[in-house]
Amino acid sequence: MHNLLPAALKESTTIVAIAPDPLEKLGDIIPKVKARTDGQFLITLLADADHAVIDRYGLLNAEAAARGRFLPHPTTYVLDKQGKVTWKFTEKDYKVRPTNEMILAALKKLK
Repeated sequence: MHNLLPAALKESTTIVAIAPDPLEKLGDIIPKVKARTDGQFLITLLADADHAVIDRYGLLNAEAAARGRFLPHPTTYVLDKQGKVTWKFTEKDYKVRPTNEMILAALKKLK
């Protein structure tokens, strides 16, 4: 995603991913991302193993939780510099994600 940002947005945009994995497992993700992005890893990665963030934002996938897997519904937020959510995309089907174009359009609306 970061590589798709126009130069002006690269300077003012931070990409943060919150994973439901323990911190120790997050290290496994970095080489996979680097292999797919020409060696770059420009994402701040946060662990939410106790699903505190997932619960706080109401994103818990109840079906997965019933099987003992505390996974969120995939969600993308765009926040302004004051931390206000200006755009949100949540989908119960984990295979459905917002397109890069959708996210870029939301970022371009920020002032």
